Amino acid sequence: MRAYVGDLLTAGGTRVVAFCEMVAPLSDDVVPAGPVAGEFTLRGTGATVQVRGRVAATAGLVCGACLRGFSQTLEVDIDEEFARPTGQVEAAGEQALTPQDFIAAISADDVIDLTELVRQHLALALPIAPRCTPDCRGLCPRCGADRNAGGCACDTQEIDPRFDALRRWAEEPAPGGARTARIPDGHRRRGGT
Repeated sequence: MRAYVGDLLTAGGTRVVAFCEMVAPLSDDVVPAGPVAGEFTLRGTGATVQVRGRVAATAGLVCGACLRGFSQTLEVDIDEEFARPTGQVEAAGEQALTPQDFIAAISADDVIDLTELVRQHLALALPIAPRCTPDCRGLCPRCGADRNAGGCACDTQEIDPRFDALRRWAEEPAPGGARTARIPDGHRRRGGT
């Protein structure tokens, strides 16, 4: 959906726009399940146009723990400012950022692409490690069984082989036959035994 804002740039004013559009994929494997719906308020400030609104979409995601597909609703608040490009070319080198650096450009025909704006904000709202449920138990790292569907016969108490020497050392009987953990002489508490 493209919105003409030339009149808002010259005369100011406010316009409310309903949004209900399909958007392009949010990432390589995430496509909204249906149209994205919401509403925008476009307000001309003289030199810029402020675009504010809220949109919602349902996206099909893959759980990062159990690899099951699930649907999640994404709701995003959008607050952006647009202006006509100034046409100034910046000199090469380091320069301090100014407030103008955070204002998006309006196209030459005074149009803002709301669909692309929505797609970008939804892509940023995607969870980094999605979970199908907050208490998802994931897959067994040994056999790959889904721990949510039950258990598996794998030994979950297995000790990392890198710590096997430490386990054997702690289980060695102390002099005199008693089984206690030994503390090397150099590691005893000061002032104690």
